[in-house]
Amino acid sequence: MKKKITELIQIDPSLATPVYKQIVQSIHRNIDNGVLVKDDILPSVNKISEVFSLARGSVFSAYNDLRASGIIDSIPGKGYFVKSTDTKQIKRIFLLFSTFTLYKETLFNALLNALPKDCTLDIYFHHHSIKMFESLIREQGGYYNTFIIMPEVNDTTSSILSRLDQRNTFLLDVGFKEYKKEYPGVYQNFEKDIYSILLSNKNLITKYKRLLLVFPESVRTKDIITGFNKFAKTKTIATAVINTVNEVNIKKLDAFIVIDDNDLVQIVKFAKSKGWQPGKDIGIISYNETNLKSVIGNGITTITTDFEAMGRSMAEMVINGDHHVIENPFIMIDRQSF
Repeated sequence: MKKKITELIQIDPSLATPVYKQIVQSIHRNIDNGVLVKDDILPSVNKISEVFSLARGSVFSAYNDLRASGIIDSIPGKGYFVKSTDTKQIKRIFLLFSTFTLYKETLFNALLNALPKDCTLDIYFHHHSIKMFESLIREQGGYYNTFIIMPEVNDTTSSILSRLDQRNTFLLDVGFKEYKKEYPGVYQNFEKDIYSILLSNKNLITKYKRLLLVFPESVRTKDIITGFNKFAKTKTIATAVINTVNEVNIKKLDAFIVIDDNDLVQIVKFAKSKGWQPGKDIGIISYNETNLKSVIGNGITTITTDFEAMGRSMAEMVINGDHHVIENPFIMIDRQSF
């Protein structure tokens, strides 16, 4: 049965992926799906150009790319045909992080180590700037065939992401609440994670008089506050959310959940100056595990997503082409500081 050209070639002008690469991807996809088999005749350059209103040069570029990889060939007078159904492509991965921190280094290394060695992985940073986020995707997206994005949550984020090939776009870490219905990925469920950890550790919390979440104004994951306030409704202990710490608002038998490491250092130094023992006179839990927190004082208890598991899960998703939504494991590493 002769196949319609619009069934064989799919072009979306709104994508950042160049047109010639979309043609290549269409041929690969239809071979993989069994729509195209060996010796099938492909539409002519002129026909594709006419149907999709494309420059002939773009179509030639696509066919030359496919011929160079051994997928298609041509016979004078007969045109182009499928020569091979071995479409294994080297994955060229565009990895977009917000910023680079010690715990994201763990995530990056786990992802890199779990990917096949023939993949290429280039990392970029948007620094929580929606303009930078958009610019990087617009300017760099066309050079890659797979996209792993740590999104900046914004009203325009979905529109920006739609420029990428959604079949090969995966979200990482952030965006569970906002984008889980749109994109596969490995996410933190910030609201549920903090609530579940606190609820399961009531026996430790009740040693203290107050439980304080130190949440700097610059931090964007506000769902942490939502989960904390949900726990507050259990009335297990007096609670408060504060933006910063100082010597005035640190009291004996206070317990702190600390997001920013600068606040962590200040609390540890103050407790040391008072001769207070973490885990007895003052409670300290720090967000996001790093090796350094195992040696600060006698060790700092952390609550953290499992960044190594997140990296491995994302690599498996990309390798296998899975399109699932995974809530990454959230754990507590108890070092007796709480």
